[in-house]
Amino acid sequence: MNQRPHRITTVIFDCGSVITFDQNWEYVRRMAEFFNADPLAFRDVYVRERPEYDRGVLSAMEYWHRVGSHFGVGVSGTEVEKLAELDMKSWFTINPDTLAIIRGLKRQGLQLLVLSNMNEEGKQWMYGPARYCEGIDWIALFDQIILSCDLKLLKPEPQIYEACLSRAGVPASHCIFIDDSEVNVRAAQALGIHAIRFESAEKLLWQLSSLNLPGMNVASAVETMH
Repeated sequence: MNQRPHRITTVIFDCGSVITFDQNWEYVRRMAEFFNADPLAFRDVYVRERPEYDRGVLSAMEYWHRVGSHFGVGVSGTEVEKLAELDMKSWFTINPDTLAIIRGLKRQGLQLLVLSNMNEEGKQWMYGPARYCEGIDWIALFDQIILSCDLKLLKPEPQIYEACLSRAGVPASHCIFIDDSEVNVRAAQALGIHAIRFESAEKLLWQLSSLNLPGMNVASAVETMH
C-alpha cells in the first residue's frame, strides 16, 4: 500500500478472490476432466486464454473452443453451457467477512464500486445466482459495478482505472483500490490511487483501520466477522 491518504470518499473493490473466495479447485478438476487434462495443465490454458474472454471480445463458445483446441477436444453448445456453469460456480462463493467490511464501509457513507475483469457469463451469474449472500443483496451495497466486458478494457490497463475514476466522479487521491493482484495494485498506484493488495478479510480490516481516516472507524462499523 502506498502512503497514507488524506481524504477518502470512495473504495473500489475487485471481485474475484476479494469479494469472493479464491477459485474452488473441485470445479477446476471437473472442468479439466471434460478435456481429459491434468488440472494444472488445464488451469494454465484456462488462464492463458482468458484475457480476451474477460475483455468481452470472445464469446463463451469461442473461449471454450480455444481451450479445447489445446487438448484436441471439441465442444458443443450444450457442453459450453455446462462448462460455463462449472466455471462460474468455481468463482462465485461470496466471502462473508469481506462482505461485513463492505457493509461497514457503506454505513460510513463512503461511495463503493466494483472494478473487475469479468466476462459476460460472470456478469450474468453475479447478478443472478450469486447476488445474495446469507440473505444480503451484496450488489445493492455498491454505487456502481464496472466490468471489463462492458468497457472492453482489462486491468491493469490504465484506461480502465481512468474510466472507473470518471464514473466515480472523484480524483485518484480520494480513492482506495483493493485487489488481490500485485500487478493491478501497482497499476492503480501509478495513477495516484491509494491501493491495498488483498490477502485476507482480517488483514484488510486491519489495513483500513490503521489508516485512521477521519469519519472512517471501520473496526467499530463491522459486524462480528465469521
